[in-house]
Amino acid sequence: MEQLDEGLVDLLPTPREDAHLTDLYGHLKNFESVNKRLQTEYGLTLADVRLLFDHVLEHYPETSRYLAPDAAVVKYPAFENGIVKVQNKDSRLSRQERAALARLLRPTTAPTVAAPEPSRESFADAALNRGAGRNGTRSDQPPVDLSWIPATSNDVERLFSRAGLVFSSLRRAMAPTTLETILFLNYNRVWWDASAVAEAIERTKRKAANARKRQRSEVL
Repeated sequence: MEQLDEGLVDLLPTPREDAHLTDLYGHLKNFESVNKRLQTEYGLTLADVRLLFDHVLEHYPETSRYLAPDAAVVKYPAFENGIVKVQNKDSRLSRQERAALARLLRPTTAPTVAAPEPSRESFADAALNRGAGRNGTRSDQPPVDLSWIPATSNDVERLFSRAGLVFSSLRRAMAPTTLETILFLNYNRVWWDASAVAEAIERTKRKAANARKRQRSEVL
């Protein structure tokens, strides 16, 4: 301690502060595990997100303002709750939930989910594994596959991450429409490739050439 800079001594935490920081670090690791799981590219359904949020609510009730199923930020609770119940094979849908899912309730083959390999569970893994063993009211109707519906939170997390990479300090003067176009193409990268870009460029050139021809014809 005597060899340390005197200016650093005042910055060292006390034993009580050290215990508080250690406890805070554990909570931050819990939130980080959930945040990383929400950014999973594939395989995360609305039912999985609900399990994660319920697990967070159980340990951190103060987050109910944003994570509860009936939170003010949820614009269509009947739709989201209905999807979660269908994905969990729960037949207890309310009238509002059935109306919201009327165009989606179409029999199909439920996907087969492989059992996860045993490993040391994180905070998020504990929530999902516990939810996989829950027993709800099961329906005898043919299964409905709604796993293709992405979780809004998942998409928003990925979009914000990509927006931070695209909207760097060198692009602060970028027009909002240009930024929106770049983010749209970046987020939907799976739907286009180099050939689509080449086709779009050629189409733009043809439109420009036709516009110049019309202008010349009008002048003549």
